Amino acid sequence: MKTTDALKKILNEQVLGYKALFELLQVERQSLVDFNEQSVEKLSKEKDTLVLKLRLLEDERVRLMRKYSLEASKETKVRQSADISLKDLAELTGDSAFLDIRSKLRSLLQSIEELNDYNKILIERSINYLKNNLNFLRTLGINPNIQRKGFFITKEA
Repeated sequence: MKTTDALKKILNEQVLGYKALFELLQVERQSLVDFNEQSVEKLSKEKDTLVLKLRLLEDERVRLMRKYSLEASKETKVRQSADISLKDLAELTGDSAFLDIRSKLRSLLQSIEELNDYNKILIERSINYLKNNLNFLRTLGINPNIQRKGFFITKEA
């Protein structure tokens, strides 16, 4: 398999991974709005797994870009930078598929960033809501951090 074909494959896997991350963030947003803590916890674990997979794909993409750079340097006798952008790669190879993938990735990453910022605001509001309720309970003399022993009051006949 040619290096450019392997790059396309990895990049398309990254697009699919980022789409999955975007979908998880949308579900997380709804779970935050619904105050569904079990769902948020489950989604957090899924996000961690997906982000790890995306990191591995990125490492492989970087490796393939370096490999392509070395191959291109040997062919043209001109040293190529290992930090080739997808735009530059499309120009060097004449393959517009790299521009399409670049466009998809930019769009997805921008959407993920916006949704992540929105979810961050929801999380901060949830934390403030909980803090305010805890402070309110403390003003009433109730401290939820202290374990109390229960007792029964009986009415004797």
